[in-house]
Parts: sequence; C-alpha cells; structure tokens
Amino acid sequence: MTLRDVPALVTGGSGFIGGALAGWLAGEGARVTALVRRRGAHPGLEAPNVMQREGEFTDPATAQRACAGQAFVLHAAATVGQDLAEALAVNARGTATLAAAARAAGCRQFVHLSTLSVYDFQAEREMFDEEAPLRELGRAYAHSPAASPHYGVAKAEAERAVQAEAAHGLPVTIFRLGAVLGVHPTSVWVTKVPAKVRAGQVPLRGDGADIMPMTHVANVVRAVALALGNPVAVGRAYNLVDAEVAWRDFIGEMRSWFPDARPAPVIPLEKVTRADRFIARCPAERVRRELGYAPVRSYAQGMAEAREWWRSR
Repeated sequence: MTLRDVPALVTGGSGFIGGALAGWLAGEGARVTALVRRRGAHPGLEAPNVMQREGEFTDPATAQRACAGQAFVLHAAATVGQDLAEALAVNARGTATLAAAARAAGCRQFVHLSTLSVYDFQAEREMFDEEAPLRELGRAYAHSPAASPHYGVAKAEAERAVQAEAAHGLPVTIFRLGAVLGVHPTSVWVTKVPAKVRAGQVPLRGDGADIMPMTHVANVVRAVALALGNPVAVGRAYNLVDAEVAWRDFIGEMRSWFPDARPAPVIPLEKVTRADRFIARCPAERVRRELGYAPVRSYAQGMAEAREWWRSR
C-alpha cells in the first residue's frame, strides 16, 4: 500500500526500534508523529515529515491527543526496568491506555511490538509457536531471556490489554521479536551486551548451548511494512526470528572483537537446571506463510555491522 501523506504515530520514537520504524515511514512519505520524552537529534527522526511530540503514552490525555487523526499507531515504547510496579505501569497499563485511545480515535491498525519473552518457557514444550501459553501475573518464573525478570510478564499483560481492545473493534497486529541486532545508541545487543562481554560480565551456563533467537531491526521494519494495511495481519500475532544461535557462539564472536576481552565466567553444568536455560525454539513460519516475509538482513551481516561499529570507536 502507498503511505504517502498517510498520518502515523510511532511511540518510542527516540529509541532503537521506534526510530527505525519512524525513519522508514518518513521515507515512504507518511506524515509521522514520533512520541518522545524529549525532542532532539534522534536517529530516524531527521526527515521534515517527522514531527516530534513530547509526552508519555501512559498519560490518557497525551495518548488521546497523539492518536487523534492517525491512520496507524506503531507502539514500540517499553521499559526493561527491574521494578515490577514500573514495568506493569508502563508496559501493561500504559499500553492499555494507548490502545484505548487508538480505538476511540478510529485508527485503522494498531501494531504492537512485543517480545518472545512473553512465553511461559517453563511449560513442557520444545516449540513455542504463536499459540503457546503466555506468562501470567502472580506466577514466579525461574528463567527470563530478557534483562529484567518482569519484562516478559509485563509485556504479556500488555498483549492481553491490546487483545481486549481488539475485542471491541481495534484492528491489532502483534510482533513478538527475538533479540534485535542493529547499530543504535540504545541497542542492547550491539552496544550494551558487547561491553559487558568485554568486561567478562556475561556468563556461560554449562556448555553454553542456550539458544539465542535473533533478528535484525531492518527485518522488523520489513515485517511491519508487510503487515501495515494488510487485512491478513489483523488479529494475528507473529514470532519474528531469523536465526537461532548458540549462546557460546554469540558470546564467543563478541569476545573476538576485543583483544583485551576477559574470559567469560562459566556456571558449572551441574548447577544449572532446565528451568534456568533457554533451549526451546520459537518458529516463525506463520509470518513467512501469511505475509510473505523474508529477512532482508542476515545474522552474519548484523554481527559484522556491530563489529565494525566497535572497531570504529
């Protein structure tokens, strides 16, 4: 579909994924509103057809003003904080507020950027497709693939809030992302994790065979592009995974970027339980089958970009 002069709202506009989505929309000629905490020279928001609006999407009045007149809402904002109350306030209740505002404004589609961390990986399953059980508030989970133990639960609650609005007529599409590669000042896997790997602060659990489900921010943009305005995508959730990499190989490649990298600490295998490990798979056949998706950037390309970024520094 053509996006020229189509109004679209992107939350988390100053962030990694939000900035990439806003930049793509602007390149397609859309009239983009990027919701940011503070205006600034944020990557992806440089085009003249991008308007930065300061505010918190968790605030009902701000959400209503931001959604008014928008054809599409792309919700990429979230927190990975360590506090459960904050995670629920931002990721769950904030998303509910934004989705309600989008429905009231008559938006044509609400695209929610979620995470594979929503799945209940303690369930006895080898595969977690889009129909697998999600985490539930009030339960304890031994393992979280995210940096915060509360991120997956709060994002699962966010999905339930979005689905509740969908039941009242909001056209919704959900993408559950693997670890996202791509160079950006706030990119976890390209800026923050390699720094910790270099300092010897990222351990291997046993033999390091844990699975890393990966994608690239360019692939996220591609998937959203295929879903936007596509009736097939309405009411659907999609895993977005383009590579599965053993944790030892992922960490090992990062260590090779740094001559001064310290050894990775090893947690002995006998001290690691199954619940502590991430060994399930999250297939992404649905997005390929229904939307005709294919990745535009490979895992090897993403890691090469990250390596060159670090070398340039």
